[in-house]
Amino acid sequence: MAMKNARAAEGLELTRFILVWSSLSPVFVLWAIRGVDAIEDAYWIPICVLLFLLPTLILWFILRQARKAENTKTIHISSAKDQREHLLTYLFAMLIPLFDANTDDMRDLTAVSLAFIFVMFLFWHMRLHYMNLFFAMWGYRIFTVEAKIGTIEKDRTRDRFVTYAVISRRHFIPDDDALTGYRLGGRVLFDKATDD
Repeated sequence: MAMKNARAAEGLELTRFILVWSSLSPVFVLWAIRGVDAIEDAYWIPICVLLFLLPTLILWFILRQARKAENTKTIHISSAKDQREHLLTYLFAMLIPLFDANTDDMRDLTAVSLAFIFVMFLFWHMRLHYMNLFFAMWGYRIFTVEAKIGTIEKDRTRDRFVTYAVISRRHFIPDDDALTGYRLGGRVLFDKATDD
């Protein structure tokens, strides 16, 4: 029963999926500019703009609700790393091939859309998070943080860890430190610290 409640308290994995979606959303801007022959611009451009903006709006709404409810969690960090080291891989392996894919007819567009969904699923499943464009413009970074599992002293002596995605204004998150953040769900935290 206690395990079930602990799992429910972490929230839905949907938040991590939205974080992955938001990190891949610049593809929709590129697709809107490029256009496709199969769909008229009057429909295509608004759809792309909506798919670009929607994940950020959802994340902002979730954050607003967490702040309003003062829904926070403190974790004890074992290690933290910035995802910037994977940014070039992300850009060249994901965005450019998806933009460059042939989308002239409906069959090509369907294949590219399914490939995009498959990539999103892989990123979500492998816990690969990158920065949302709007959050990055506001000075936020995303860190992958390993925290010791458990809230009692007996659990903290074990070498068992859980991974969090932490959105923060800090440039560096030190190891062996405590971090308090707003729970966005799915082990995604929004750091309460304003800067380092």
